[in-house]
Amino acid sequence: MDPSLSRFIAQYFQLVDPWDLQYPAAEILKSPTTQKILFKQMFDEEKIDPVPPQTYRTRVLKTLISQLEQSLSDPDEDEIDSDLLNAYSSLMTQARPSELDTVQQLSHVKYTAPTVENRSIITTESRGLILSSGTTGFRTWEAALCLATFLSTPAGHDHIRGNRVVELGAGTGLLSMYCAKYLGATHVLATDGNAALMETLKSTSFARNGLDGSLKIRAEVWEWGEPLELDQGEPTCFDVALGADVTYDTDIIPLLATAICELFTKHRLKEFILSATIRNEDTFEAFLHESERRSLKLERVPFSSPPFEDQNGFFHKPAADIRIYRITSGLGS
Repeated sequence: MDPSLSRFIAQYFQLVDPWDLQYPAAEILKSPTTQKILFKQMFDEEKIDPVPPQTYRTRVLKTLISQLEQSLSDPDEDEIDSDLLNAYSSLMTQARPSELDTVQQLSHVKYTAPTVENRSIITTESRGLILSSGTTGFRTWEAALCLATFLSTPAGHDHIRGNRVVELGAGTGLLSMYCAKYLGATHVLATDGNAALMETLKSTSFARNGLDGSLKIRAEVWEWGEPLELDQGEPTCFDVALGADVTYDTDIIPLLATAICELFTKHRLKEFILSATIRNEDTFEAFLHESERRSLKLERVPFSSPPFEDQNGFFHKPAADIRIYRITSGLGS
């Protein structure tokens, strides 16, 4: 399959914003073989899994058909695949969900890794929920995708392979599930202060990724500032901790620093890998000052995600700078 076609399909299942989707070139699109692949792998609702939301499918298919129409140079020889046209007609005749239903809808989002084919993680998200309730956890943020991209590299993989991992602010659980399923972690604990997120991981997302019943991964509620409570039999020590987009608010920085220090002092943590979106330099400076006060040492990891147009998976187009740091304790364990 042409790489541009594979990228387009992967972006579609990640629900990349329709205006950012990278459609294949006209010469590729107008091929009957390509159009059959597009239908079978993107719009055949009886075969594909997961099925994107109705409004998203409709918008993408409408644009795709428009581009196909523009690519056909000979009406007598070229034509649009009838299955694609029938799929669009079917979507147009379905009742549209209300704006409220769309906001509250939970969708299964499929993220494809950038380095190895057939590596994907399915999360459960409601990106519109942020607008209605201020909730931030029911979507996968760019900092997590940047960190997942780094962990997909040989240098990043070395941080996870054979290690016990704990994630702070796990949200949808992309990083935790990726480490458990593909990166060779011996045990992963996903934590978040939002009980609904952790319940969704345990009741839905683990099963969607073949991790239901696995002893390699657990999900627990952890409110920073409170002790980390572990079930009997769970590992009490961790080699590496992960955190993506957890430095967004100056009010929570002291609690975050307390949680990190607890991992180093009580759970024998060796390193904390932080992926930080720098929306506000003053906010991140507050984290740096608090880290220095707690004798935490930060080392910038020399990694940047490739430009969006060069990405092959974990697609993200951040509006702000994302930096990755390796944090260690200056106090020892």
